[in-house]
Amino acid sequence: MNTKIVGASALAIALAVAGAALYPRADSHAAGAAYPTTKVALVPVVLGTQERFFAGVGELEAARQVQVAAETGGRVTQIRFESGQSVAAGAVLVQLNDAQEQAALLRQRAQLKNAESSHARAAQMVREKAATQEQLDAALAARDAALGDVRQTEALIAQKTIRAPFAGQLGIRKVHAGQYLNAADTVASLIDTRSLLVNFALDEQSSAVLAPGQAVQVLVDAYPNQVFTAKINAIDPLIARSRMVQVQAALTDPRGALKAGMYANVRVAREAGRQLTVPETAVTYSAYGDTVFVAQQEGRQPLTVKRVGVKLGERAGGRVAILDGLREGQRVVASGQLKLADGMAVQAVANTLDEVKRAAPKAGS
Repeated sequence: MNTKIVGASALAIALAVAGAALYPRADSHAAGAAYPTTKVALVPVVLGTQERFFAGVGELEAARQVQVAAETGGRVTQIRFESGQSVAAGAVLVQLNDAQEQAALLRQRAQLKNAESSHARAAQMVREKAATQEQLDAALAARDAALGDVRQTEALIAQKTIRAPFAGQLGIRKVHAGQYLNAADTVASLIDTRSLLVNFALDEQSSAVLAPGQAVQVLVDAYPNQVFTAKINAIDPLIARSRMVQVQAALTDPRGALKAGMYANVRVAREAGRQLTVPETAVTYSAYGDTVFVAQQEGRQPLTVKRVGVKLGERAGGRVAILDGLREGQRVVASGQLKLADGMAVQAVANTLDEVKRAAPKAGS
């Protein structure tokens, strides 16, 4: 009997301990609920002048680029260039065998000299009334025919000498000594790397403000921290079915850093306007819309944040324009958003707001 009473007492004590663990007292619960607030960086929503651009994508093209090719067939006797070499305009690149034409030229020049002498004698005899005008005309025709033969052979010899049509940089050599070239066979590519064209497309709404001579900013992946400046030189008057206007700009690159065929991001400046802006880091992007966390405080209540949907405008200089959802002077979270939820208490990092104010553009600037 005593054993049963002791067992029941032990069971009651165990249940009481378990109950105390499952249902703690209200004061201990309140003590554990005081979690530390999340530290965030706050920045102000600024009203100021924001740069605005029409943005597009395009490709770089050399203003002068050509595949240097043979105009006539012949065997290669000399190669006077190396792959990648820079050459001047008119520089001899390849010499084809022209021995047959050179021999023909010697004969034709002799015939021309004889025809010129015959024409001179005929002219003298006409003046002395010893020859007729018909004889003089025949001598003149023979002289001109001999001159035509000489000019034709000289042209054939010139075709056997392949020259650079303009100054630039050669590509990879595609010919070898002793090789027979047919007409139109490529010798090498030649590109003027100092003068480039940027071909790009913009939305048709930009056509009203585009004009020749307008400045264009060009950015390429190979030089991510450098902005190249070009000027519009042509605007296609036809708007394509894609509702895009085709634009071409001229770009001078004396250092030869850029290469034809490079992909380019293009920005054309438009009229600046006063807009609300925040740092791009303040915006949370998602498939359901873009949002920011706005800091708010009522009386002596803790500082909390509220998630607000926003409509974004253009981006420039690390800031993004806010078209709808915010007003000037509000404070938004610039970092630490991943740890936040709507209504959560936060603590602004010391001096963050002052530092951002000093770095932010002033209104009306």
